[in-house]
Amino acid sequence: MADGRRRFLLFCLLPSAICLLLFACGKPQPLTAEKAQDIIAESSYKREPVYAEVPQKVWWSPRAPKDDYDEKALRTLRNLERAGLVTVTASESPDSATYIAKVTKKGFPILGTAPSYRGPVFRAQIAEKRYDGIRNFVRHPTDPTVGHAELIWHYENPTPYYAMFETKIDKPLNKPFASHVSFWWEKHQWKFEVNVKKTSASSSESPLQSR
Repeated sequence: MADGRRRFLLFCLLPSAICLLLFACGKPQPLTAEKAQDIIAESSYKREPVYAEVPQKVWWSPRAPKDDYDEKALRTLRNLERAGLVTVTASESPDSATYIAKVTKKGFPILGTAPSYRGPVFRAQIAEKRYDGIRNFVRHPTDPTVGHAELIWHYENPTPYYAMFETKIDKPLNKPFASHVSFWWEKHQWKFEVNVKKTSASSSESPLQSR
């Protein structure tokens, strides 16, 4: 008889428990600037590796004259060669040249490869990207769980390859940059996405920080 009473009470309480669980998993409190900063700070992408690359083959000819990037790429290959990471084979004439780099045993664990519009490239980590915080947070006028802001970040912790890769473009250390970032609530969790990857953070306004 006691077992039957317990089953009956459990049967009566189960729908209430389900309703409470659904309510708890519903929409959270309205998104605030402080909460948006917490979302950024908790992200596993707070520190991102930053890479630079250089073509494995650098060349120019009368039909494709040498440009500034070719010069930087050649200097980068020579830097890597002096460090023992690649060997460079050269074929030169008065108005054309071809340089082909091959990775050495020392360079193999360090230099990755990737495709590019200039052909295969060598790439290596040169620094880290560090999130500093957000500024200019704006919540959606009708949906309290949606908002956007500027994410402030900078490059730091250079590796020994930072100076070698003269082909790195616009990657000064400790200079603030800004990215447009959106926040929203989906599937019972906060999410964010960087929409505009990189602009100069020229404003002197400090970001909201949480470290």
